[in-house]
Amino acid sequence: MTMDSHFLRCDYGVVGSHWSPTYEGYVKLNTNSVVFSSRAFASIGGVLRYYNGLWLCGFSMLIGEGTIFQVEVRAMLEGLHLAWNKGFRKLKLKCDNALLVRLTLASGATDSRLKKLRPIHQMLIWNWE
Repeated sequence: MTMDSHFLRCDYGVVGSHWSPTYEGYVKLNTNSVVFSSRAFASIGGVLRYYNGLWLCGFSMLIGEGTIFQVEVRAMLEGLHLAWNKGFRKLKLKCDNALLVRLTLASGATDSRLKKLRPIHQMLIWNWE
């Protein structure tokens, strides 16, 4: 599994982004989230596409309150579950939260000190390609 982060940011949020293809035979998972200013409502979503951009499936849901980091973690976790449950093992994951990407890649142990990352780390040791 590979992971990357490539969104253009400014003080006003995401200002531009584009989907880029992945390697033939792989499926690409893009996840994202929104936390409204009151922090009382947050939503997450994601989409799975074939390497050439053909849409496979996606998800979106309201999840209640949380910090942006907690909500991004939840989006990644839901996306990984969706990919696994659909039988996709060759996966490229794209997330626009650089801190989450760094922490996930740097601390792959299942006993992460950050409790919220443990379920992701536990999933990443499954039989992905």
